[in-house]
Amino acid sequence: MRFPLYIAQRYLKSKSGNNIINLVTILACLGVMAGTTALFIVLSVFSGIKDYSLSILDVDTPDIRISPAKGKTFLVDNLFIEKLQNTPDSIFYTKVLEERAFFKNKDKEEIAHIKGVDSLFNKVTPLDSLVMAGEWFAAKSTNACIVEYHLTRKLNLSVYTDLLQVYVPKAGKGYISNPNNAFTTIKPQVVGVISNQSQEEKKYVYVPLGLSQKLLTKANNEVSYIDIAIKNKKDGDNTIEYLKKNFPDYKISKREEINGSFYKILNSEKLIAYLVSLLVVVMVLSNTSGTIIMVIVDKKNDIKTLLNMGAPLKSVRRIFATYGFLLNILGMFVGLIIGVIIVHTQLHYDLIMMTPSIAYPIAFEWENIWVVCVTIILLGALASLLASGRISERFVKRR
Repeated sequence: MRFPLYIAQRYLKSKSGNNIINLVTILACLGVMAGTTALFIVLSVFSGIKDYSLSILDVDTPDIRISPAKGKTFLVDNLFIEKLQNTPDSIFYTKVLEERAFFKNKDKEEIAHIKGVDSLFNKVTPLDSLVMAGEWFAAKSTNACIVEYHLTRKLNLSVYTDLLQVYVPKAGKGYISNPNNAFTTIKPQVVGVISNQSQEEKKYVYVPLGLSQKLLTKANNEVSYIDIAIKNKKDGDNTIEYLKKNFPDYKISKREEINGSFYKILNSEKLIAYLVSLLVVVMVLSNTSGTIIMVIVDKKNDIKTLLNMGAPLKSVRRIFATYGFLLNILGMFVGLIIGVIIVHTQLHYDLIMMTPSIAYPIAFEWENIWVVCVTIILLGALASLLASGRISERFVKRR
């Protein structure tokens, strides 16, 4: 292996007597460098977009959720609370009651979700940090609501001024003789507006838990789900295992499972971007194959000399395969350095902006470096082997 490596290094370092070969070799190396830089930047950009999207989503998504395996609600008794309080790594838990409802303000109407929350809700999902007008209702409030911004605009609501009319069909079966008795209704005062970017399609109105239980005619210990905040955000396996063991009849969901479709979309987008960039890299490496073939033709006399000296054909092929491999490694190394510099420059100096106040998201991850290295090395090795395989006894004997 030392012999092919030694000759390949000599070919790479020394200039050819043919200037066209020198130019093509430089262009091939620059192509690999540009492809590597582009692939790394694309992966870094999508990592940044993923982190940015998740940072928005994380505000209103708990670490763990306990929900009923069947039906919409369940009863929380003393034994349930006792088990919940003994959950390892748990910091806070909050009880939530959620249902679709009809909302009205004067001549404006909209269907959205009403969510009843207790006093610990903002400890688990800190939506109070997104209040853009007014304030979050106090723990002792009994007739107040927080409205999501997009719903506020549609219903033309004003903070501290309007009473929001909320209607929910009464539970039961059979014919209703009087339509006026078909709904239960409440009229909470709008005390705050939140800007919740991750829930534009699923609009929410937040009210005290007791008020939602009254509206939905539920017991005071009946909820839709329980959200839990844990200390170790990255590894909640012990907590999940405890909850599944102690609450076998309930659905236990991690953050990724609560918003599973969103995570799948993000991962799919990054995969598509990788495949598109991979196509560019393949085109670049095909040029590298062409360069190796041109070098083989240029070094035909050297090949004849090596074969006449007793070098096996396999070793000669290895020389040019190694030559192509080294060419790709050199381009990859320089391309990665340039890519890392560009990524860190964007991270520290915000060169490209999405809005006047928000820089275009980008993230430096070692995983992206490994993906780029493995991609370039594998495809580069394949391209080099295919090109060096053109060397044959028939080729050498040809004039």
